[in-house]
Amino acid sequence: MNIISKALILTSISLLIAGCGSSGSQSSAPQGYQLTPKPRWLAEYPVTPNYYVGIGSASKNQFGAESLKSAQDLALADLASQISVTITSDIITSLIEKGDITEEEYMASARSQAIADLEGHELVDSWQDQDYQYVYYRLSKAQYAAIQARKRQAALALSVDFLKKAQAAETLSNFSEAFGAGLQAYRPLIPYLNEALQVDFNGNSIILSNTINQFLHSLITDIDLLPNKKNVTGKLGQPLSEKLRVLAKRTDGQAIRYLNLSVSFQKGGGEVNEAINTGSNGYADLQVLAITSNLKLQILEVSVDIETQLGTDNSPILTSIINSIPRPSARVLIDVQKPTIFLESTEVFNGQRLSQLQVEPKIKNHFIQQGFHFVDNPRQADWQISLNATATQGSEFSGMYTVFADVNLNVIDRNSGDEIYKNSLSRVKGIDLNYTNAANKALTSAADKLNETILPQIMESLK
Repeated sequence: MNIISKALILTSISLLIAGCGSSGSQSSAPQGYQLTPKPRWLAEYPVTPNYYVGIGSASKNQFGAESLKSAQDLALADLASQISVTITSDIITSLIEKGDITEEEYMASARSQAIADLEGHELVDSWQDQDYQYVYYRLSKAQYAAIQARKRQAALALSVDFLKKAQAAETLSNFSEAFGAGLQAYRPLIPYLNEALQVDFNGNSIILSNTINQFLHSLITDIDLLPNKKNVTGKLGQPLSEKLRVLAKRTDGQAIRYLNLSVSFQKGGGEVNEAINTGSNGYADLQVLAITSNLKLQILEVSVDIETQLGTDNSPILTSIINSIPRPSARVLIDVQKPTIFLESTEVFNGQRLSQLQVEPKIKNHFIQQGFHFVDNPRQADWQISLNATATQGSEFSGMYTVFADVNLNVIDRNSGDEIYKNSLSRVKGIDLNYTNAANKALTSAADKLNETILPQIMESLK
C-alpha cells in the first residue's frame, strides 16, 4: 500500500472518530452551545491586587431563561461585597446605638447601594454547563476610586446647594420648603453617610452630613404647637361645637407658615380632618366632625406631619434618620357628654293602652345606667326615641295562655334630623296563667332582647 493510500485511510478513520465524538457531545449538551472545558477561574478563585473580582452562578432549573441575568447579578453582588464599608459617621453610629437601625441593616443597605452604583466593571468571561450559568466580572480599583471621587464631589456640591436653599426658606419660616430642601440636601449623601465628609461652607470647614442633620433636627424640634383651647366639651355622636385652632410657631415667637399637621384621637375616637396645614399666619383649624367613642375623657392630638412630606421614595437609612427626630405635638382634652334623650312610647294590649308600662322602664333604665339623661321637653333633647309595642292574644292550651309582642324602636338625631338607629322585634312569646300576665311577660322579654343589642348597635351606627 503506498503512502497516499495510507494517508487516505487514516484521514477517514479520524473523521469517523470525530463524527462519533461530535454526535455524543450534542446528545448530552443543551441545544444552542457547545460544551467547552471548565475555565480556570471556576477551579481557582482569581485573586489580583489591582481588581475587585466577582463570580456568580445561577441554576438553569431554577431560573430558566433568566439564569444568565441572575448569574450576572450575583457576580456584581460578589464584586460589591469586596468593597469595604467602614462606619466613621456619628449619624450612623448614633442610629445603631439607639436601636433605630442595626449594623446589619445598614451594611445591607450599603451593599445594595454599592451594587446600584457600580460603574466601570467589565465582563471577563462566562461559561455554562448543563445545569448552571457562570459569570466573571472585574473592576479596576484605581478606576473605581476615581469614579467615586468624581461622584462624591458632585454629591457634595449638590448637597451644599440644597442646604443653602433650606436655610433661606427657614429664615422665611416656610417649613415645607425648608424641610423639603433639607431632605434634598441629604439624598446625594446617602451613599457616603458612612464617611465624615468635610466641605467649606460659608467660610467654615464642616462635616456636611452632620450639619444637615443638625439643621433638620433644629427645624423640627424648634416648633411649638399651641391650641387655642386645651380643654373642651363635646357630645357623643355630634360635631365638636367649640372652634379649635392651633398656632405653630418657633421658640423665638415667629409663626411657621405652610406646616403639615396630623390630627388623631390619642384616646377615644371620632371623625376628624386628619391632615391640616397652617396658613400664612401660622394658624390651622381643627375640625372634629363627630365623636364616636363612648369614653368620658378623650384626647385629641395634633402633631407635626413628617410622613406626608417625607414621602415613600426614600432610602431606609434616610427614613430612620428623620424618624429618630422627636415630633412636636399638642393635646386637647375633650370631656364627652352623653346626648339628652326625649322618649315617647306607646304600649298596647288588645287595642288598649297599658297603664302599667313594661318596655319603656327597661329601655330608660338601660340608657341611664350608661350615663344618658332623659328630658321631658323634646326641644331640649339631642335624640328622640320613638317606641311602639303591641301585644296580641294567642291561644289557650291546658290553662296556659299565650301572647305575642311586636316592638318597633327608632332613634332620631334632633339636631340633624337623621335617623341614627332603627330596630324591631316580632312575635316575642309570653306564656302565663292568664292573658294579662302573658302580655306582661312577652313585652318584658322583648325589652330584654332589645337591651342586649340596642346600645352597641347605636354606637356602631355613629361611626
